[in-house]
Parts: sequence; C-alpha cells; structure tokens
Amino acid sequence: MRFSRFFVLLLALTAAAMPGTLHAQKPQRGDRNRLTKDDLAEAPSSVNTAFDAVRTMRPTWLSPSMGRMASSSASGAASGAVATEVVVYIDDIRQQSVDDLKTVKANIIVDIRFLDQNRAIQMRGPGHEMGAIEVTTLNKRK
Repeated sequence: MRFSRFFVLLLALTAAAMPGTLHAQKPQRGDRNRLTKDDLAEAPSSVNTAFDAVRTMRPTWLSPSMGRMASSSASGAASGAVATEVVVYIDDIRQQSVDDLKTVKANIIVDIRFLDQNRAIQMRGPGHEMGAIEVTTLNKRK
C-alpha cells in the first residue's frame, strides 16, 4: 500500500514539473520592484505616462506600507515626523511630488525602479521613509 501511494505521488510530481502538462508552470515575471521598457511595451494602451504605468502596473508603489519615524527630514520637519509620500527621481533629479511622474511620456522610459524604505534611505539618505521611485529616460542615456 505504501509503495502505490508513493508511486502515485511521484507520478503526480513528475507530471506537474513537465512542460505542456495540465499543471504547466507560468513563466517567471520580472522584478516586482522594476518596470522595464519591455514591460511597458506590454502595457495597456491607456498607459501614456510614467504615472499611468505605475498606477496601472505597480499601484502599491504609490502607497507603500507606513514608513518608520524619521529622525529628520529633508524639508526640515520636526523630529518624529512621518513621511507621507514616496519620493520621485527622474533621471536622478529629485522631483517635487508624485504628480511629476505625469510629465514623463511612456515612450521615452528606459526603466522605473521602486526602492523600498530601507533601500531608499541607504541609497538616497533620510527623508525617504515611504521609499522612492526612480525613472530613467532616454534623455539621460544620451
């Protein structure tokens, strides 16, 4: 009895691992913290700007989980202030707000990256408690 259960389990696992079977695996998607030019090429036709791309394809980037308490912020807010918005960089230039993503046309985007709280603070310094969105365009690559 044990042998037959083992055989059935082995057969099921083998069938699931073989391509073209009933349980074929989905292709692996790219990095969830990055949107590439190829990802944008597959985006719906309603995606015309970087903001549209993020809102449609990675909406959690716009409202990441609550950030930790900041000891000091770039705007000079009092100690203990909490960041309320993700910081945006376009071609390594810090922008005023998330709305600036609306100024970047999708057809010139090379890639968009999301840096979580820890990575953003590590790479960009204090004031990034909600993370950062970095957009690289063709203009920077020239």
